[in-house]
Amino acid sequence: MNYLIIGNSCAGTSCAAEIRNIDKKGNITILSEENFPAYGRPLISYFLQGKQSLETIKYKKEDFYTKNKITVKLNSKVQSINTAKKEVVCVNGEKYKYDKLLIATGSIPFVPPINGIQKHKNVYTFLNIESVQNIQKVVNKNSDVVIIGAGLIGLKAAEALAEQVKSVKVCDMADRVMASVLDKNTASIIQNHIEKHNVKFYLSNTAKEVKENSVILADGTELNCDVLIMAVGVRPNISIAKDANIKINRGIVADKYMQTSVKDIYAAGDCVESFDVLTEQNKILALWPNAFIQGKLAGSNMAGVKKEFNGGFPLNAIGFFGLHLISAGIVDTKQDGYKIYIEKDDDKNLLKKLVIKDDKLEGFVLINTNERAGIYTSLINDKTPLSSLNYDITKQNIGLNVFSKDIRQNKIFGGI
Repeated sequence: MNYLIIGNSCAGTSCAAEIRNIDKKGNITILSEENFPAYGRPLISYFLQGKQSLETIKYKKEDFYTKNKITVKLNSKVQSINTAKKEVVCVNGEKYKYDKLLIATGSIPFVPPINGIQKHKNVYTFLNIESVQNIQKVVNKNSDVVIIGAGLIGLKAAEALAEQVKSVKVCDMADRVMASVLDKNTASIIQNHIEKHNVKFYLSNTAKEVKENSVILADGTELNCDVLIMAVGVRPNISIAKDANIKINRGIVADKYMQTSVKDIYAAGDCVESFDVLTEQNKILALWPNAFIQGKLAGSNMAGVKKEFNGGFPLNAIGFFGLHLISAGIVDTKQDGYKIYIEKDDDKNLLKKLVIKDDKLEGFVLINTNERAGIYTSLINDKTPLSSLNYDITKQNIGLNVFSKDIRQNKIFGGI
């Protein structure tokens, strides 16, 4: 059996590992567009900051591939998939046959058209090691950096550069930071903390025009700019799937076995539409844990062991300048039927927010609190009726004793 995997990040490597767990003899080949071994994309801001090296951000050690007899081809960007011949063609002309194929192409940066952007010589995205290395070459202590986008990617870029440059200015058309993840009140805690570290925000505002050394915002404000970082967001990397007539919507459409509309072709990770168990809709869940699970399940199904993906929900765990944030599920809603419980300590930047509907926890935000986020996540994932628990989670700090003895033992020994 020839297994071919397009993509050497989280979904691709977890797929390869699971295939090898089941099929000890099949040939496994991974095609990587990049010139770097697999690395943890969430760590690239720490690499830019100088807190991590190319060696320490590696996601898989080299012996992972040798032990599992996996062939990795770097600098092998895929040009097309010939589904009739069951063959993949790379830009460099190399061709690879497959019996089972996984598409794990991840995301690509979205760069909106902005008047004059071609005039600026230092415009970068912030999604991979190559982009970070390019930024490292041009920034210095006298640099004025403008970041367009106040989402997770933009804020991590701001954190990485704040102590290395003269100024960091972040603009976004939304009225708050991390607008797709946080409500306005919660976002203000994050923004206020980041602003204490050489970062200035221009919200409800965005770039209207780019000049050679400046950026003009929609309200006419002109910002000095030596380095411009585009962090507006990402989109599923679906071009080769689309060209191969594989069914797509916003992302590649895959069933519960991660099988696409074309026989023997599977898909996993950020390029795939996933089922959100809370909204009961298919959407893009560009999350590292989601990519890992989908890749593993795809590998199992490719190797002949049927396993289903039951869906996921948004989950983010991140820190900015020592302030730690975990958010999951539905955190910002104005719809009827939701009950919101908030505990705050402004002096300590502490916050706990719980979102409850129909006797079930549907979302939470934790800032600088040591509460057990894994237990909250388990309650959401299992759709546990809150009335079945040992105590009211809105009135007491949560622990494993919230569950009955039998369930508690299962959580401890079976894992949450």
